[in-house]
Amino acid sequence: MKKLVGLLIVTVLLLAGCPQPSAPPGNETPLEPPPEEQADNTDNTWISPPSVIVDNLFPGAEDVEWPLTIHNGKDEPAEFSVTYRVPSSAGEGYVPAPDEAQDWVIIAEPAPMLAAKESREVLISVEMPEDATAPAKWEFWVVVKDITQTGMIQTELACRCLVTMSE
Repeated sequence: MKKLVGLLIVTVLLLAGCPQPSAPPGNETPLEPPPEEQADNTDNTWISPPSVIVDNLFPGAEDVEWPLTIHNGKDEPAEFSVTYRVPSSAGEGYVPAPDEAQDWVIIAEPAPMLAAKESREVLISVEMPEDATAPAKWEFWVVVKDITQTGMIQTELACRCLVTMSE
């Protein structure tokens, strides 16, 4: 029960997101826990970064991509699902992603199988077509779920992706 409560707290903290410096498309600087923090956290399932900021995106821009690290904290292999999601409510100053954005977000490995205590990077990219339109500031999530979980309560971890369009 303590592990479940701890995992729920971690999930809430991940959803809260962390600010990070802005960079031009393709040059985001995702935050990742320092190696010593990751080493101490091998018994928990986690993702990193908790949030990504994409600035100056414009239709037809070069693809923007970043690695999402997934760590399986279990003592046994686990299969994960990595999916795109529109948040029910976006962060301050942002709106939920437009419906078409689902087609712009590419998840290189949507169903990774991780060995016990394994960490793996999954490449996430945004490919916005030249004829696309989007709000000035929009948000989507990349959601990771251990699909080998059982029971009534199952957790998902989310990376918040905050996009600002070029003016």
